[in-house]
Amino acid sequence: MLAIAVSAAVLTVASPTQAAPRTANATESKPSAGGATADRLSPLSPGTAPRSSNAYGTLASTSVTGTVGSISVTCTLTPSTPFVYYGGPYGGGEEGLASVQCTYPVYAIQVEVALFRYGTQITYNTRTAYSTTLATVDTEYPRTSGEYKTGADAYITWSYGGSTSFIPLTFSNSVYL
Repeated sequence: MLAIAVSAAVLTVASPTQAAPRTANATESKPSAGGATADRLSPLSPGTAPRSSNAYGTLASTSVTGTVGSISVTCTLTPSTPFVYYGGPYGGGEEGLASVQCTYPVYAIQVEVALFRYGTQITYNTRTAYSTTLATVDTEYPRTSGEYKTGADAYITWSYGGSTSFIPLTFSNSVYL
């Protein structure tokens, strides 16, 4: 089964970095369902649509277009503005969501999402959905006041055994929670 590899790295830098997107012939393995452990975070890939830490306003989204058979398909990645949630694993905290919406079913969508507090990645999660037009993933952090933004990137595998496209790191607007 075709899947996409996710690397893990210790959070030691203030800005996210990651190896270049995989190539069509790369060796692949399915990411673990639980995401990163508490002491290890997988940094997201640098992209072309960054938002400054004081950006408040319209949410950013980034799209790629590929083909499934003879059909042209567009997939759009949109990270949400972080928000405060109540309940859950920490009894409440900050949460960030990211989703990829495609205009036609694709073989696989892997979405990676992270919360950034004052520009530093503090949490991470990933999810891969198969044979779908929509994939969504969330990440949570215990309640701590500060300036937050959600960052996300994604890999789209257009058809079984076919090519994969990368949607670079895209940030939501910032919010003080």
